[in-house]
Amino acid sequence: MALKYPEGWGVINRDGTQMLSRAYEFDDFTGAMSFAVWLGEVADEYGHHPEITVSWGRTHVLWWSHDEGGISSQDILLAEKTDWSYLQRQVRSC
Repeated sequence: MALKYPEGWGVINRDGTQMLSRAYEFDDFTGAMSFAVWLGEVADEYGHHPEITVSWGRTHVLWWSHDEGGISSQDILLAEKTDWSYLQRQVRSC
């Protein structure tokens, strides 16, 4: 059965490995970095770590599983958790 990817996430291919990819926008560097730190803490809890790139007002996230050689159900779960946290942060800042 094919995996259903969360809405808003793209799939990229790096050296033959598929990865879930999404960028999140923030008002400044501090917001982007804060989100990345939170995501790192969640990744530690799950023992599963994304690639995170932070720039001014932007956090880019890649989820994939090394041992699966691509995207797993855990990557999808954590992508959804990432989206949920981003939406919660947006609601709180309004």
